[in-house]
Amino acid sequence: MMRNQLIAVVLMTLLFVAWFKWFVPPPRERKTAPAPQTAQTLRENSAETSPQEKKTAEPPKDLWPGLPEIPEIADPAAEEIHLADEYLDLTFTRIGARLKKAKIILGKGGRDSVQLVPEEPGTPDTEAVYPFGLRFSDPGLGEELDRRRFEAEPDPSGAAVTFSLTIPGKAVIRKRFSFEGAKHLLRAQVEYQNLEPVPQVIGMDQTPAYFLNWGPNVSSGDEQMMGVKQAFVWRLDGRVSELPTANMTPDGSDPFRKVVHGSEWIAIKSAYFIVAFKPEFEGAIAEATGDPKRFRVGYSVPRFETPPGGVQSHAVLAYLGPSEQRMLAQGWDTLPGVLRFFSPTWDFMDKFAKLLLKIMNWSYAIIPNYGVAVIVLTILVRLAMYPLTLKSMKSMKKMQMLGPEMEELKAKYGNDPQELNKKMMELYRERGVNPVGGCLPMLLQMPVFIALYRMLWCAYELRGAPFFGWITDLSQPDRMFHIAALHGLPLIGMFEHFNLLPFLMGASMLLNQKMMPVGGAMQNPQQKIIMNIMPVFFTFICYNMASGLNLYIFTSTVLGMVQQKFTHVGEVELKTKKAAPKKQHFYTAAQAKKRQFAKEMKQEKKRKPARGENADGKNR
Repeated sequence: MMRNQLIAVVLMTLLFVAWFKWFVPPPRERKTAPAPQTAQTLRENSAETSPQEKKTAEPPKDLWPGLPEIPEIADPAAEEIHLADEYLDLTFTRIGARLKKAKIILGKGGRDSVQLVPEEPGTPDTEAVYPFGLRFSDPGLGEELDRRRFEAEPDPSGAAVTFSLTIPGKAVIRKRFSFEGAKHLLRAQVEYQNLEPVPQVIGMDQTPAYFLNWGPNVSSGDEQMMGVKQAFVWRLDGRVSELPTANMTPDGSDPFRKVVHGSEWIAIKSAYFIVAFKPEFEGAIAEATGDPKRFRVGYSVPRFETPPGGVQSHAVLAYLGPSEQRMLAQGWDTLPGVLRFFSPTWDFMDKFAKLLLKIMNWSYAIIPNYGVAVIVLTILVRLAMYPLTLKSMKSMKKMQMLGPEMEELKAKYGNDPQELNKKMMELYRERGVNPVGGCLPMLLQMPVFIALYRMLWCAYELRGAPFFGWITDLSQPDRMFHIAALHGLPLIGMFEHFNLLPFLMGASMLLNQKMMPVGGAMQNPQQKIIMNIMPVFFTFICYNMASGLNLYIFTSTVLGMVQQKFTHVGEVELKTKKAAPKKQHFYTAAQAKKRQFAKEMKQEKKRKPARGENADGKNR
């Protein structure tokens, strides 16, 4: 029995080590009030401005004639235009007709609102990078429109605003932003009107006309708390792909640039929030450029030709909101594909994590408490695995019944470990016992544990979800109280906040081990020490994990003890299997058959009387 447990523990430990080494996000740092990242902070943290921004920061040598001068801004607030509905509170600046602030309204009365646009305190709007900027391929224009003042015309309905800038004798550029009725959805439309007396071509065959982008980052504060890195996600040919922003490494002297032709949409994903663009025109080219700190992502408009007085119009739908499946589905049909708990390589685990999330949401719809939903999920998992658990308990009982015979083998072959192991395997086969049968339910729980771990780490539904008492956020460790004296200390600094659930989990695991029946043959001091250390190991590993995950493990362990106490395994018999006959060499078998045949012939002769004799042996 003890060996059975030891095998399970070793396998689970190896899975833990591999998982935490290659797949788990870096440890998160809890901050009481994490301030959203600002563009100034991003610049300070970055070693230097990205090469792409250095290149675009320099004004073109030959600007378009008639382009307005860069304005002097005395009062930035006077340049701002507000657009708001029930879900979004947007602030635009007339400088570049760009989005200066994007507040997602969450919670009752907006008390949990989140700002997605990095702020640039002390930086004038003419120098700042904001979302929905334009970068023209024409070297005489470049990004100069982002530094000019547009005229603003708010719609009387309050649901739209139109910005326009006129370059006399050249063109009129308009940007129109409007709410589309769906939650967290914004439509951005760019119009180019030709004022020249001749057709005007913008772009070349392989060079787009302009790039409508979001930049310089998505700053919601969740990446600081969670330690989850941002990623670009796009859908192409029905398949969703992903690129972490951490992989935006320059190619030599050239800045990083990722181009995707024909994608249905492209998005920036943080731990809990999504910014996604969906083009409403043909030939759109998705592009991401920059570095992990400062990047731009959006769509390029292909080359177009505009006749005199003609207008070219291109629009994108933009989703600015939480990574919650129901809200994503209201954006457009395929947008929920942006939500992934695992990379595409681990697609089956991602589907399993989403299934667990659906079960939890179903439970939450009945009892609106996600802590209760975690407990319900644990019970359902235990019920689904009950047949395997029962089989495991029977296997353990068989192992216990083998105790006396195992003691005999140990006494006889104790000095020869290899021979002892060989005889043990023979005994298992003869008695019909699977030595790892008791490990199966434990191993099958590992995918559940890992999938639930990632789901609780990143699921928006669990963000700020309370359970009861001191457990106010199931996506964070349960912090009962703070021990300030431990702050910053090596190793023990992780216990700066006292988390009760991990200790309850470790205690329940230790008690569960004490309740399990153990065969005397399998007990030895080394194995006992290892089994007693494992609860401490799990407590240490899970100490700063999400309280929802610790609640799951604790509940599962307690349910395991209840099953152990009240489940009746019934009578179990050990069956003795006949050993298979040894296969003889063909020559030996042939000789034995020959001897048997000669013996039978000899006996046959004795039974038959010779010819001419009676049965009594006399002549006739």
